[in-house]
Amino acid sequence: MKFNLIVCFIVLVLAQDPTETVVVQDENPTTVEKQEPQMQPIVALPNNVDALISGHRLILVEFYASWCAPCKQFATEYQQLTDKASKHSIVCAAYDSQRDPDRYALEKFKISSFPTFIFFMDGKPFSFTGQRSANSILQWMLQLVNGPDPTEILSQEQFNQFLNDNDVVLFYQVSENNVSDLNYWTFFEMSKTNSDAAFAFSFLLPIGKPGRLYYYSKETLEKKQFNQAFTKQNIQRFLLQNQLPDVPQLNDQSEKLVYSGATPAFILFSSLDEQSIKAEKAFLETAQLFKKTYQFSFTKITDEKFFDQLNNLGADDNVFPKIIAWNQGLKYKYNGPDFTVKGIKNFIFDFRQGKLEKFIKSEPLPDYSQEKTYVKKIVALNYDEEVIKNKKDVLLEFYAEWCGACKQFKPIYDQIAYELRDNPNIVVAQINAPDNEISDVYSPHSYPDLVLFRAADKQRKAIAWTGENRDVESVLQFVRNNTIVIK
Repeated sequence: MKFNLIVCFIVLVLAQDPTETVVVQDENPTTVEKQEPQMQPIVALPNNVDALISGHRLILVEFYASWCAPCKQFATEYQQLTDKASKHSIVCAAYDSQRDPDRYALEKFKISSFPTFIFFMDGKPFSFTGQRSANSILQWMLQLVNGPDPTEILSQEQFNQFLNDNDVVLFYQVSENNVSDLNYWTFFEMSKTNSDAAFAFSFLLPIGKPGRLYYYSKETLEKKQFNQAFTKQNIQRFLLQNQLPDVPQLNDQSEKLVYSGATPAFILFSSLDEQSIKAEKAFLETAQLFKKTYQFSFTKITDEKFFDQLNNLGADDNVFPKIIAWNQGLKYKYNGPDFTVKGIKNFIFDFRQGKLEKFIKSEPLPDYSQEKTYVKKIVALNYDEEVIKNKKDVLLEFYAEWCGACKQFKPIYDQIAYELRDNPNIVVAQINAPDNEISDVYSPHSYPDLVLFRAADKQRKAIAWTGENRDVESVLQFVRNNTIVIK
């Protein structure tokens, strides 16, 4: 009997499907969520990029280069963007310029830097020029897809009603059918992504000159013609110039105008004392004399962003009032003492004649005699001398005080400097990037950012670290591979 039971048990075991899994029930089962596979960017090549664009109503193409450090740093985020965009029926593709030796797509789409993002909507290209992040790019695309279309004007009565219904109007007179008018598509993108005005156009009704853009204000009954190069930046500036007062308060909106780079700007920072009150009056009066040539703005100590703005300019020396002249990233400071119209005019004339000395945001010069580390501290005030003009190779770490990864990297970098301490051909250094303003061909893309500035062939060459394992031996090998003499 016992033998028969054993035989039956063996037969039952052998009869089971070997591919079946026996599930053991847990007394306290937990639900494991099944992760959906992430969408991958489509590989775009010279022989399929046109078909991809024509075959998808909404497609974003990233043009990148395999050697490009910012492209590598954005790769993970582009993967996330691809996944998020797919939920809105937007396809993402990636085009490696290294696989385009004949520069077919690069020349066709006028790609001059990497990474470049072009969103094709029904075949029409729109270039992204904002802050490079997955969320920014996604929101921009969704605005283009879902934002309001510009209103087509078909009659004078409709146009009059449109002006009456909206405080500010930008009107574009299409020079021909809007399908082939390139300026129209710049205007079209503005209408989708800008809420500061109502947008209208016409090519059947001749309201203005063909190919011209006009600004209308219901409050002032003004009509102004746009006469600059037809770019989004110029149109935005044109709109702000007409919407804001001659001397606007410095805020999120006016900053776009003040720091646009089109014209030099003068910014007054004032306190609550009697001298500041007099300075404000003289500044406003002086602005009326130069408003056609320069941009003017002001801010008071009562503004909650006052000190942030000063800090960003690197001018927080607690001296008020003060005037900052800003010209394409170069800054000039006036602390008085003469804040009359005459004194401010003299400052503007000195600026115009190039008599002023620019100032930069910098930490104080370090006292190297007191340094007790093999890592040399660099600041903006000595960056040119210690890095740009240095006849030695310079291994430089760009870091930030608040950066957790930088703090973790510090003992590793200290060890690297120790290992290279006896090498007379290389300097191991670091710079606190947010607190030191530098003008250079290279700027950090993230923190910590490790760069080797090589003094080779009498030309300083910057080689960015692109490795994955930022450990002592990997960095030392990176240095050995890219320097001429290493002991």
